[in-house]
Amino acid sequence: MIGGLAQHGHGKKALLLFDKMPKDDVAPNHVTLVTVLCACNLAGLVTEAKNYFKMMEESFGIQPTQEHYACMIDFLGRAGKLDEAMDIVKKMPFEANASIWGALLGAARIHKNIELGQLSAEMLLTLELEKSGTHVLLANIYASVGSWDNVAKMRRLMKDSKVKKEPGMNWIEVKDKIYTFTVGDRSHSRSKEIYAKLEELGDLMAKAGYVPMIEVDLHDVEQKEKEFLLAHHSEKLAVAFALIATPPGAPIRVKKNLRICLDCHTAFKFICKIVSQELIVIDINRFHHFSDESCSCGDYW
Repeated sequence: MIGGLAQHGHGKKALLLFDKMPKDDVAPNHVTLVTVLCACNLAGLVTEAKNYFKMMEESFGIQPTQEHYACMIDFLGRAGKLDEAMDIVKKMPFEANASIWGALLGAARIHKNIELGQLSAEMLLTLELEKSGTHVLLANIYASVGSWDNVAKMRRLMKDSKVKKEPGMNWIEVKDKIYTFTVGDRSHSRSKEIYAKLEELGDLMAKAGYVPMIEVDLHDVEQKEKEFLLAHHSEKLAVAFALIATPPGAPIRVKKNLRICLDCHTAFKFICKIVSQELIVIDINRFHHFSDESCSCGDYW
């Protein structure tokens, strides 16, 4: 229940539930504390997370594991407290594993910290060379600061190492049938309608104040080309299809195999207001409920 509430953006309710446990004589274990720290992370509750981490040994007699430290380092990094996160890494009673270096790499991407990104990626590549996420995140960091030569180097490294990037995919169920979309997908039988709906939404969003976030695109191309590529992301195609294939006003649920991109996340806030429908995107991290021009994650994911 704690984990479910946190995944749907109800971090404070999740913590209230945890605080009820001792009153009901239900003792938490190390898994409970991982879930609580994750709830703090998903809600951006830094102070609360620090308190719960401290309470683990003092109040519950639970020795922190790699998982607990990874949660701490992840939320400190997301909150921009990179020095504090690195300080914990240095003071941990064991060597940092892939989860911890992955959390630091993710924080480096959010805050465009090339130095930390390079260090984290270097450590990750010694631990799990075959995973494409490390290469992609570091390339993201380079692209965010316009370092296209380094982006090209990362792509060459992936090619030389025979590491393939996992393609972004989205799934949506309509009338008991599952439909799959990839970026720029035109294989659907209703593609013309889908792209027409996207164009219509694009015009309405522009009038409402939406500006494409071209900095999230990894291609070294002109602004107009970046905007074109962003407009045809797989999650946007899935949502456009849902709008032409489901009854007006019905909630739209889309599943994504990766983290939702920042531009799509921003666009969906505009779309849900324009169409007066709730959009629910389940990505690799959590559930995003878009309604009334906002998201349940509070823009923290």
